[in-house]
Amino acid sequence: MNRSKAALRTTAVCLVATATLSGAAPTAHAAVEQSCLVNEVVAFSEPVTNTPKTVAVTVQGQLFNCTNGSAATGAYTETATLPNYTCTSLFYQGSGTRVFTWTDPTVVPSTYSYNRTSSRVGANVVILLLGSITSGTFTAEPAKMQLTALNPDPIACATTGISHLTLVGALTVGV
Repeated sequence: MNRSKAALRTTAVCLVATATLSGAAPTAHAAVEQSCLVNEVVAFSEPVTNTPKTVAVTVQGQLFNCTNGSAATGAYTETATLPNYTCTSLFYQGSGTRVFTWTDPTVVPSTYSYNRTSSRVGANVVILLLGSITSGTFTAEPAKMQLTALNPDPIACATTGISHLTLVGALTVGV
């Protein structure tokens, strides 16, 4: 056996031993394909108050510090019209689709279809989008986006309303 084969065998044994000692176990899914930080701004067609009304919502999101070098940054937009919308119903349950357009034009956009849940945790609203990439880069990969926003200002909700919200969080593809 030559030195390179011996070195490879020794490296493999060390990796297996390290994985065993660290408690790492193989998983059904090989690895996270992409992980990004997210900044999102949700704008309302008119300020949202405690009085129900139909509101058009536009979501503008930025993906950054992504781990996949070919898709290192990106953006998405989503629009919806929501009836009977109020400050207390800002974070509705439902489903949706977002298309992640990666900054590198050679990377095919990723279509993300998801189911949305939300909950209030202390002074925050936590939104969880669970689904999968249905087309484009990362097709057939499961995906999760978790976002957090401060609860809307109750005084503004009772008077002039709020015109937008800012959320921060993370996207994981291949969960």
